[in-house]
Amino acid sequence: MKRLTVAITCLCLLPFAMALQAADGAIDIDAMSVAELRGEIEKIEKEVYRVFNLRTEDDSLHVICHEYTPTGSNISREACEPSFLIEARSRNARNYQDGFDELLDTKGLLAETNDQFERFNEAMTNLNADYDYFRELNIILSVLRNRMEEIR
Repeated sequence: MKRLTVAITCLCLLPFAMALQAADGAIDIDAMSVAELRGEIEKIEKEVYRVFNLRTEDDSLHVICHEYTPTGSNISREACEPSFLIEARSRNARNYQDGFDELLDTKGLLAETNDQFERFNEAMTNLNADYDYFRELNIILSVLRNRMEEIR
């Protein structure tokens, strides 16, 4: 129910946020190209992670961004994921190499870390409720992502 409330609140604020941005002259998202939108989304996401990490005491919940190269590709990509997921993947790979465990796919890793994801989501939700700047970042991120979907 809480997620639905947050989603409805964000949807109600979208027109207001877009009008405010246009009036300010800060960002005119209607005039942005896909590449510009992608760049703005990446900037806001990084700020969301930075603020979350600063305001969350549990280091295992911190979001870490890192480069990786997908199998079969030469093009590096960036992934941002909670520290506990990175640690679970590393632990599973070590155990697999040592012959103690099977190598888990993404679905298996997510199942193994379900409790930690619940704590992660709770921390995000609580910060969103308690900290205006974090909530505003998420509203802006939502506006930018919706615009990206509109023009794709």
